[in-house]
Order: sequence, then C-alpha cells, then structure tokens
Amino acid sequence: MMMMDGFSSYRTIAFLPAKSADITLKVLKSYQTEAEHQTGKRIRQLRLDMGREWFNTAWEQYRKDQSLVFQFTTPYAHQQNGTAERSMCTILDATRSAMAESGMPLKYWADAVSTVVYIRNLIPSSRRPGTIPAELWSGRRQDISHLRPFGTIAYTHIPGDLNLSKLFP
Repeated sequence: MMMMDGFSSYRTIAFLPAKSADITLKVLKSYQTEAEHQTGKRIRQLRLDMGREWFNTAWEQYRKDQSLVFQFTTPYAHQQNGTAERSMCTILDATRSAMAESGMPLKYWADAVSTVVYIRNLIPSSRRPGTIPAELWSGRRQDISHLRPFGTIAYTHIPGDLNLSKLFP
C-alpha cells in the first residue's frame, strides 16, 4: 500500500499481509499519526481507488471521527489518480532493475521496493523540479552520503561478550 503526499510527492510504503479493511485502516492510522507528527500538518483529504476495503462501517466511522474527505476515483480510470499510479510503475520498474543488477534472490523484493521508495524521496520529482520530496516533507536538507548500491555486502560487529561459541562465524 503506497501513501503519497499530494504537495511534496513524498511516498511511504507499507507491505500488507492481506488487503482487508481492518489492515488497511490500521496502516492508514499509523501513517496519519506519523505524517502529522513529522510535518506538523493535519491530513484533510484522501484520494482512494474504488477498492472494496474502503467501503465499510469502520472506514466510514474513521472518516467521520477525523473529519476526512474521501475522493474516490472511477473504477478502471487509473488516470484519475495518475500521479500515484505513475509513481507505482516507476517504483516497480526501478525495483526490477535493482533486483537484476544486484543478483539478489527474489525473496528480497520487499527490501528492494523499500530502497527504491527511499531513494525516490531523495530525487527531485517531475511535478516540482528543483525540489526534493524528503526536504519538502521534513523541512530539512537531506544528506545522501550514506547511500550504497542495493545488494552491497555489509557486515555487522557482534560483541564478544555475548558468550557465543569460539566457532561461531
């Protein structure tokens, strides 16, 4: 499930075990809390596709409690939510490229998607050339010196006081 801020084009991704009303509502509540805390602004409007998970009493009650406006797109008219749809295509294309380039097994697809979304938030968007979504979102200049190619080998230090076997790798 991808959430995208309409002003900054900042994207957040959540991996759902199922696309049910309860799970999507839980993810949105978590996103709303985090987004409002990070930006200092309140979410007022959501644009949603015509998925069945949005039409139930729990979502309707949440909409009323939060005073949210829901904008639903017409079924099979993806162009009505074009920015988000195009963003998903771009993310999937970049994920395929990252997986192919790294040679990593397909079981790491979610890590690749997360990495691509993270990097896309650090690249100027076509909607607002010259601005970076993460900078608009957080209000702070972003540092990219920590970035490495996806699939780069990394090591971790395991403290010796863990009393592991002498033969532990």
